Amino acid sequence: MKHLLLIIAVTFTQSALASETITWQSLKPLTTQYQAISPANKALINEIYAYEVAQETRQLSRAEMEGYNQRVLLAQKFNLNVRELLEQRAYSEVEAHNTVSELSVENIRLTGYLVPLAFKNKTGTQFVLVPTAGACTHTAPAPSSQTVLVNFPRGYELPSLYTRVWVKGDIKAYSQMTSIALSDGNQAVETGYMIQATAIKTINKLL
Repeated sequence: MKHLLLIIAVTFTQSALASETITWQSLKPLTTQYQAISPANKALINEIYAYEVAQETRQLSRAEMEGYNQRVLLAQKFNLNVRELLEQRAYSEVEAHNTVSELSVENIRLTGYLVPLAFKNKTGTQFVLVPTAGACTHTAPAPSSQTVLVNFPRGYELPSLYTRVWVKGDIKAYSQMTSIALSDGNQAVETGYMIQATAIKTINKLL
């Protein structure tokens, strides 16, 4: 009986101490209907938007008005809420950089690729964590909702920019502009979150 209780106690302790694995998708704001509709429907809404923008500065010709009305009717036939989708379209680019502002979670794990920012004795102590290798270095910076500042004073020796890692620690929404040193100059990057890391391990090792 004592042995059974010991097993239960150990199992409970391990479960309580286990890190919650979060995904990059969970760091994005909720997807709007405009972002989720098909490319064809999105093109239809964009055409309606183009007509309405033109109408703000001049009177549309009869042919243009017919084209506009036909597209609105077609959108309604597809059960698209034109007014709502046009509003969402206007903010779509901004939303890509929005973060989940209330996010604050302790003891999480997030996988990705590190880009070093600060060093101590050739060991990285501050990084940017991104979901794909090469982001911010060989490609355009990821949106802030997909860019995490990682503080790890203990230091981690990064084998390569293409080494996939687990980062463990506490995460919260935290907007900050930082700069990544590249061979051809500096790349400005906006981070949307920060992790105070307690461990960094390559993906094929357990934390």
